[in-house]
Amino acid sequence: MLNTIKEIKKEIGLLGDINISDILKNKKNTAFVVVDMVRGFYNEGVFASERTGLVIEPIVKLNEALNGCEKVFFVDSHTKDSVEFKCYPEHCLKGTIEEEYVEEIKPDENTTFIKKNSINGFHAPDFKKWLEKNQNIDTFIVTGVCTDICVETFVMTLKTYFNEVNEDKRIIVPMNTVETGHYGNHDAELMNLMTFFKLRSNGIDVVKEIR
Repeated sequence: MLNTIKEIKKEIGLLGDINISDILKNKKNTAFVVVDMVRGFYNEGVFASERTGLVIEPIVKLNEALNGCEKVFFVDSHTKDSVEFKCYPEHCLKGTIEEEYVEEIKPDENTTFIKKNSINGFHAPDFKKWLEKNQNIDTFIVTGVCTDICVETFVMTLKTYFNEVNEDKRIIVPMNTVETGHYGNHDAELMNLMTFFKLRSNGIDVVKEIR
């Protein structure tokens, strides 16, 4: 098993970049998605993680470079009776500081904030409405936290949905813009690595970064 992990790490380490100019050629059909860059996964609450801070600057740069693109900012937002709290500790309650976006990541006139009550933003009713309204989008750039939880479930569901309806859409995950927390046996580097491998295996365009 250790040899397999080494080979996967080598494979992921060889991934290249994408030039931002290539993305901007298709600006009107590109969506920039930010998953849960809220204070509850950065500097407040039980899931606060310094590792989230590592991706703020790369996300800010992409956010600025992609002005004119449609944007979705997912917000983890729960009530006290959220069923998700049966498997995760209480976090990101509605109306608390934990559901506030980190201040560096600024919305613009094309940004839609979408609150979600599960790890998978695809199932949020407002995302379904957004997707229906923006059927022209053929490229999704997905960033945020946590790589192996909210990012992975959203990306995989989005991809498999398009597979099911036989639509060829491109989903890009720049590795320098996603991160996960390190909690006990939840080893952040291992979780990132295995998620990148799984995403690639399912047709997601995992890249080192978008320059």
